[in-house]
Amino acid sequence: MREVTCLVVDDEPPMVQRLVTYFERWGERRLPFRLVGQAYSGVEALEKAAELRPDLILTDIVMPGMDGIELIRQLRERLPGVEVIILSAYSDFAYAKQAIAMGVFEYLVKVPLREEDVRTALSKARDNVMAREEKERRLQSLSGSVKENSYRLRKHLLEEMLRGEVSESIMERRSAELVPGFEPRQYGCFAVRFDNYEVFCAEYSPGDRNMLKYGMLNIIEEVLTESGGCFACELQPNVIVAFATIRAGSEQSFDRICYELGERIHDAIKTYLRISVSVGVSRMYSGWRHASAAYEESGGAIVDTFYASFGTVVTPNRRLSYSESDWREFVERFEETLDRTNTKSGGEALAPLLHLLHSHRINPSKLLSYVESWCARLRQRLLPTEHADVAAAGIFTDCTHLHQLVERLRLAWERLHAQAEGSGLRAEMVKAMRFVDDHLKESISLGIVAEHIHLNPSYVSELFKKELGINFTDYVSKRRIERAIELLRRRDYSNLELAEAVGVHNEKYFCTLFKKITGTSPQKFVAASGRD
Repeated sequence: MREVTCLVVDDEPPMVQRLVTYFERWGERRLPFRLVGQAYSGVEALEKAAELRPDLILTDIVMPGMDGIELIRQLRERLPGVEVIILSAYSDFAYAKQAIAMGVFEYLVKVPLREEDVRTALSKARDNVMAREEKERRLQSLSGSVKENSYRLRKHLLEEMLRGEVSESIMERRSAELVPGFEPRQYGCFAVRFDNYEVFCAEYSPGDRNMLKYGMLNIIEEVLTESGGCFACELQPNVIVAFATIRAGSEQSFDRICYELGERIHDAIKTYLRISVSVGVSRMYSGWRHASAAYEESGGAIVDTFYASFGTVVTPNRRLSYSESDWREFVERFEETLDRTNTKSGGEALAPLLHLLHSHRINPSKLLSYVESWCARLRQRLLPTEHADVAAAGIFTDCTHLHQLVERLRLAWERLHAQAEGSGLRAEMVKAMRFVDDHLKESISLGIVAEHIHLNPSYVSELFKKELGINFTDYVSKRRIERAIELLRRRDYSNLELAEAVGVHNEKYFCTLFKKITGTSPQKFVAASGRD
């Protein structure tokens, strides 16, 4: 039940105490009225109203210093939505007339002041509060719906324009209807992309994601509209595109202004929504006929953030160039490593390749495609024929930054070699190991695993000791801590989050287990090993 919060204002303590008693009785009867504060002067009332933000104020009208009429006048400026009920010892029509003119909800005479009269006035005021809130909700919903439809229409229109299905004149007319005031006379195209869309999708429900994206659109529009005008929409699930008017006398000043705007977009979204984005900006263009070229340039600029940290802004003057000699050396070194790799190759064979990734600049699209193919061939080389075709395609295609590629390549290398080592084991053993890996977040017992592979638990226990040299419980613990390390290499986690993510439901025990296996705590492990 919606409670009405109330503030009582009167310079006479007995009257305040009388009203307090009323509220206490109403509280015992579970009536929807709650007293949140008392004030004994108009000045004190203003301070408490600003702090407590009550729905309703019951105030005396004749008080020393600031009287009730002046209090109401100032309240209307500071808290226009608050309801006011006047309590007065005077039934003077002049006071009542002033009060009504200022939107006072009710005028009650103190002598005599009956509890039932106050309660009835509060009930009516509560109805008023709830009616106003419902109206505001409907207006907000309608406003949000209109805005949402506007963004959808913009997206549809822009997609048609980029496909060449709409003429420039039609685009100008329809875009002016959707975004009054925006003219594509001198503009830049801004591509705003999530730095880690995978994490964003994992952390938020679809409804929350949509709400946050609309928040991002509002921020982008607010920042870019200050420079002139802005036509913005979500063009891809992880990219918002905005064409913004930029008033600049030269390409150099255009670049500087765009960089500053990009930084402001990133900072505002990071501050208010706690989402990290990178921004790519095109060169200066004029006219919708160049929208496709501007969009492609902004997309190319955002791709260049691959070799930078999260939250990077790339403008035309900050674009990267990619060397063919780097590409040739890169491919040669990777191919040499592939030729020499076998089931006994350890992490030291991969280390030079990771260094190569950091030291060379290769077009990210070409790079990701090549690494995907290279890992598929590595799988074929290391695993028996019956396992080699079971490849997880698309491991690298959604990487937006170098550190993501490095981490996934490291994990793919480790998993393939672990599978290669396991391929010499008995089929039942390999099946048991895979079951453990697939169910680490759950409660895993020897009996459950034995049932899965259709063997006696005692026999499965002997298999683990004989073929892996480790008992079942220690193997599960080891795999859980290895999974926790994989997670820590991606981003920061609390100990509790890590414990729950790997199926350990006691934070203290998890930390003990982590230290037993690694020799240190999770946080110190990250500090010592670093995060790519």
